[in-house]
Amino acid sequence: MSPEVDEDQLPFSKAADVYAFGTIWYELQMQDWPITNQPVEAVIWLVGSNKGIKNVLSEASLGKEVTEILSACWSFVADDRPHFTQLAGMLERLPKLNRRLSHPGHFWKTTEYVS
Repeated sequence: MSPEVDEDQLPFSKAADVYAFGTIWYELQMQDWPITNQPVEAVIWLVGSNKGIKNVLSEASLGKEVTEILSACWSFVADDRPHFTQLAGMLERLPKLNRRLSHPGHFWKTTEYVS
């Protein structure tokens, strides 16, 4: 959960959703949780103080572009996080990988790109 959200604050904000997206995207990239082997209280303190997130990003080898996106998603100040439209643009600018035709990304490419 993002640092500004408490369990009584519902519904969550779009900024909290961006924070959650960053966490899930990190988990997919690293195939692990951002903060492991810590008691729950320590995790809450690390996220709430923003120290844990900086350590997570410095220890992960995800590349400059991905690290910058995660850093933006995990910004401690909710208003500093990108909107999803901005985030989509940031993701679109990531270096492209060779994608198989079964990958959903081929649907928005031109026929000459896919061929």
